[in-house]
Amino acid sequence: MKTINKLAVFCLSFMLVLTIIPQEARADWFDPLTIHFLDVGQADCILIKAPNGQTMLIDGGDEHDGDKIISYLEKEGVTHLDIVVATHPHHDHIGSLDDVIRAFPVSVLYMPNLPYDTKYYHDLFRVINEKQIPVDRAKAGVNFKMGFSVKVEMLAPKGSYYKHINDYSAVIKIKHGKKNFLLMADAGAEEEKEILKRGGVKADVIKLGHHGANTGTTMEFLKKVKAKTAVISVGRNNPYQFPSKEVMYRLENRKMTVYRTDQLGAIIATSNGKKILFRTNVLH
Repeated sequence: MKTINKLAVFCLSFMLVLTIIPQEARADWFDPLTIHFLDVGQADCILIKAPNGQTMLIDGGDEHDGDKIISYLEKEGVTHLDIVVATHPHHDHIGSLDDVIRAFPVSVLYMPNLPYDTKYYHDLFRVINEKQIPVDRAKAGVNFKMGFSVKVEMLAPKGSYYKHINDYSAVIKIKHGKKNFLLMADAGAEEEKEILKRGGVKADVIKLGHHGANTGTTMEFLKKVKAKTAVISVGRNNPYQFPSKEVMYRLENRKMTVYRTDQLGAIIATSNGKKILFRTNVLH
């Protein structure tokens, strides 16, 4: 009889704990995180959809990618962008970002402290001012959560001056359960060295910096990251011959699985916190 009573008390206590935990938090932990690497040619655009329904857009393609990006987001059911990151002000990262943020409400926009006298930069800020979107500085140490299970941390830029504009890139690490994604924007070797000094770069998936150019993705960096999978956002038959042969050799040497937007179209990674599955969406 005592054993039965103890069991009854345990069951009642367990039910009370489940009652105390909000339904949203429980669902948030088990629901998937999806990261979409859009096919925007020789440019960058990444959509993150968190388990709690929040969305983050990293970069906005090149000058004529607005319609494609907006259409993709609408098909994914996006009606609001909680976070937008303009990793750095080159045209292939912010070229259509003004069109995108004009089409969707935005809660906050992050970008590095780097004024840039180009039409794309001025167009972006014109819409930011029109819509009165709060702008925060993208820099190392910025971190926030997207719901209960997704942690976002910016690993770079840390310094205030770099020789190359690409090294101002906002490098972002996303943690979901036991799985980690490292999104390198256009970061080069100098920024990689700076990130390595801080540590904590180990990831399961790395989106290569600068479309696979040999300006970064050093073997030293790959060894520290220890990723098994690489994603490359790159244009078909691009004049720069990206990704470079040297970088592809390093990935092959590390026996990494490689997904390329020029070959596969949009690449979608789905994480349940323990496992990451990939699917592709060829639109060409």
